[in-house]
Amino acid sequence: MIVLDIATVLFLYQSSLLVGAAVFLLARLRDVPASGFGTLAAAFSLVGFGGVLAGFGEHAMLPKPVWTLGSLTLGVVGHGLLALGMERLRSGRLPQAWRLLAVYPVSVWIVAWATGFHLDNQLRATFFHLNAALCLMLAARIVTRLRRVEQLPSCRPLAAVLALSGASFLLGAAAILFAADFVPWLAWEFFIQILGNFAVSILIYSVATDRAERKLSLMAELDSLTGIGNRRWLERMLPGHLRPGDTVFCIDLDHFKRINDRFGHAAGDTVLVAVAATLRNLKRPDDVLARMGGEEFLLFLPELRTSDVLPVAERIREAIQAIPFQHQGSALGVTTSIGVAQVVRLGEKWPDLVHAADMALYDAKRDGRNRVAHAAQVPHDLMPA
Repeated sequence: MIVLDIATVLFLYQSSLLVGAAVFLLARLRDVPASGFGTLAAAFSLVGFGGVLAGFGEHAMLPKPVWTLGSLTLGVVGHGLLALGMERLRSGRLPQAWRLLAVYPVSVWIVAWATGFHLDNQLRATFFHLNAALCLMLAARIVTRLRRVEQLPSCRPLAAVLALSGASFLLGAAAILFAADFVPWLAWEFFIQILGNFAVSILIYSVATDRAERKLSLMAELDSLTGIGNRRWLERMLPGHLRPGDTVFCIDLDHFKRINDRFGHAAGDTVLVAVAATLRNLKRPDDVLARMGGEEFLLFLPELRTSDVLPVAERIREAIQAIPFQHQGSALGVTTSIGVAQVVRLGEKWPDLVHAADMALYDAKRDGRNRVAHAAQVPHDLMPA
């Protein structure tokens, strides 16, 4: 096995932490759009300075009770802040329960005062390693939760690096406890941590960049007035193949132009926002809602039972009609017409389904508005071969 000089490796380990802290601090100063960078900068700094303090102590520059407890405290708090910083990066805030971790260092001091375990190099190193492993594993779990929600490309490698770093600390603790000469093992372990620190710094910055790019992309796919998806977003959200039961509602407000002409466009915008909110509240979690333009909305309901199609459409129509619109003391009566089309067999195409729902919408308008019309079937000869 290649022998690494432990003093050199520890110096590079401390340097990698301080470089990571500088990266996070720079990101915070540059207003990179993500929370947690200040906490992460503090985390890396504290662990790095804890190592520096231990180095001073090893050269007899400080009393042993001071540097042992001081370096251990900085390491414990620093790794705890790493997990807190990842939670802030994920959610943008810090849950109340996390603040209980502030009691953790106090408990370490009490145990150290009562037992003196921090004066034993082996016990102190083991505790440091186990605490670091726990915090890094927790940070990896937090990033995994972030990936499930936001699907950011950098989350998977970041979670992997954090988990591997935690596993490395866990193996280091095992080496301290069970290896007769554990120093060469620790040299390799901290060499791995050096690579991990650089990778974590780069990947966390990349997560923030991915999030900013995703936000810009999402803004391009959202209707600026109502906050729901637009036509482009709808196309991205649709399944690759339609299944029997997949249903489309084409929803169009009746006489909307009269509202704009009589009460002004501001009143019309208020109506559109309220209708979009109503539709958002009525749809199922898997349903896809989009504003197609003007006063027209489209709702895609995957695998809706045939017996539920008309009742659901009627519920939407009645809910929109019941919205209590007022403008300068005058009541605004808003109704809607809905055209419905449903897939009945495999192989039906999206353009055909939308066209059938659109034709049903025209039927509802022609028959007096404020009603639901169901397409008899989805035609198959609308698309060119």
